[in-house]
Amino acid sequence: MTVALLSDIHSNYYAFKACYEDAVKCGAEMFIFLGDYVSDLSEPQKTMDLVYEIQSKYPTVCLRGNREGYMLDCESGRSSFIRGSKSGSLLFTYEHLRKKDLEFIRGLEISDNIEIEGIHMEIAHAAMDNDRFYFDSNDGHTADIFLQMKYNYLLTGHSHKQYIQQNAGKTIINPGSVGIPQGGTRNPKYAILDIVNGNISCQLREVPYDMTDAIRSQFASGLVDYAKYWAIGILYDIITGDEWVLKLLSTVEKTGDFANEEAWKSAALELGMKLTEQEILEWYKNE
Repeated sequence: MTVALLSDIHSNYYAFKACYEDAVKCGAEMFIFLGDYVSDLSEPQKTMDLVYEIQSKYPTVCLRGNREGYMLDCESGRSSFIRGSKSGSLLFTYEHLRKKDLEFIRGLEISDNIEIEGIHMEIAHAAMDNDRFYFDSNDGHTADIFLQMKYNYLLTGHSHKQYIQQNAGKTIINPGSVGIPQGGTRNPKYAILDIVNGNISCQLREVPYDMTDAIRSQFASGLVDYAKYWAIGILYDIITGDEWVLKLLSTVEKTGDFANEEAWKSAALELGMKLTEQEILEWYKNE
């Protein structure tokens, strides 16, 4: 059995499509999604439609990520979003999800235990009991996760960092992020698992793609109007593979006023960010 493992798409339909096509070329017979299908980039509907298409063609396992949790919190009234860089991106996503998308999300869990070809695995967006728990291969908490593992394999996402880590016969696999990859390169990341005779081998894959449509859509969709500096910061993330949104957040944090759009503007200018579609496209083409 050849299984494609994808996580953290974040409405980047163009990166998702590239990874899907690559997985098909690799002979994928099954797909596992670890959550965070939507938010931050501009194509939640196209992203969800591709998930549904894959479900119609292949055995598919889907988990809910923390971003989908935010959508359910908004739907239930537990939280609310407003225009501006603080939460406007989440508002845009929520307003562009359809009834069927929210119904799909409501049916998902943040973790599960599955069996493929006789191999039992734990799968989670982050930790088994916490969809916002952050750990990666260099995190001190990872040792605790190994001790807590019920089976020999844990497939997890959330950190956007791609790695395989092993300890005492147990293996944690993080496929990285499809939509907003981090960790040194800007190529979308996912994993291919080959399961043969009770053994798993894993390819950590990177797939180059043309970001032009993703950049243009961030502006044309109106997302930049909802959350200008956050939306542009996300473009910096995908173009560089670096954590520009975190840099923005850290700079805005000096003022302590995340609801003040002028604070975001000041932070973007301090970091020397380009702010127009044409400037960003030209920068991308010259990278």
